[in-house]
Amino acid sequence: MVELKKIYWDSCVWISVINDEPGRVEICQYLLDCANKREVEIWTSSLTLAEVFKKKCGALTVAIDPTKDVDFETFIQQDFLVEVQVDHEIGVTARRLLRAHAELKKPMDAIHLATAVLNNVDEFHTFDGDNLLALNGKVLRKDGKPLHILKPAFPAGHQTDLLPKGTEAVVEPLAAAEVTTPGAQAGSSK
Repeated sequence: MVELKKIYWDSCVWISVINDEPGRVEICQYLLDCANKREVEIWTSSLTLAEVFKKKCGALTVAIDPTKDVDFETFIQQDFLVEVQVDHEIGVTARRLLRAHAELKKPMDAIHLATAVLNNVDEFHTFDGDNLLALNGKVLRKDGKPLHILKPAFPAGHQTDLLPKGTEAVVEPLAAAEVTTPGAQAGSSK
């Protein structure tokens, strides 16, 4: 069996999807479609469920539309997404990362980073330039290889303008009716 590329999504990537943010949602939707087709795996922490609550917009903090909460909670249970529980090892690793990297200022960002490190993900996707992007290549995964921390991007040579106008994505991120886990009913846990 071929091992799929593992991509970790920080909470701000999910917020970009939920808020349908222009210039960001397109690449995120493309990656979700790739994950749905089993071309990549998207990983995230259970912490994401709590953290995807508010979005910082400059000096302001704006709440995510609460009507999207249940859709997101259900969507993250898709079988092509990997949700990792926060445990003792992740907590200890997060604290150690905070102590080792002055650029890393938020414990929640450290938990996301620790989750990615301990699971040897190939790429860590974020839009957080204040804390995380500066750590690209400076943090080692559990297997000793450097972790690639970057903004989500289309692969080299990908041409989005070749798609016919009005083409709909394979996955609708927050459409509850289309969110089911094999062998389970919508709303049930894994």
